[in-house]
Amino acid sequence: MITFKQYHMQESRLGSMLGAGVLAATSAYGDFAKDWSKHYQTSNNPEKEARARQVISKDYHVPADAEQAIRIAADIFAGDEGKTREQIIQYLRHTGAVESGYRTKVQDGGGPARGYWQVEPATAMDLVKNSAPLFGKKFHKYFGKNALKQAQTFDKQKWSEGLEHFDRLAATMAAAKWIASGWDD
Repeated sequence: MITFKQYHMQESRLGSMLGAGVLAATSAYGDFAKDWSKHYQTSNNPEKEARARQVISKDYHVPADAEQAIRIAADIFAGDEGKTREQIIQYLRHTGAVESGYRTKVQDGGGPARGYWQVEPATAMDLVKNSAPLFGKKFHKYFGKNALKQAQTFDKQKWSEGLEHFDRLAATMAAAKWIASGWDD
């Protein structure tokens, strides 16, 4: 298995920075930790931002199943709100590292969040109902012709199960949360 750092050293435009052994929270795509705190975590908490910076500055590992799901989500939303595929990939990788450390798909302490990206079922329900235009042709390409209509009927229990057991769905909802947030870099 390839680590995040090794992957980028081989394939990323950030390879030279990583080659020096540094992956900063502030990148070519903005300040992830600040963006995460404001738009994903929605806490604007400097302590949480510092923890996020610490997590992503280390050599974390993205499991193969998560990496595949991230790439699918990036394909679905590439170009939306002016975000590139590469920006979405980077932010989803970092989100999983910060939210779950890629160690669990169930929120610590019995909370409702699920998946490596720790999306809450209520958030997923809100996204498919109130941000439906985000889920267009590219979404249906990966999830099926009537996927949005089906997703709009899911209750919290169904979302909880889906986000926990289907990485593609969890990564896609995490990406949708980022896109719908109006995140700016």
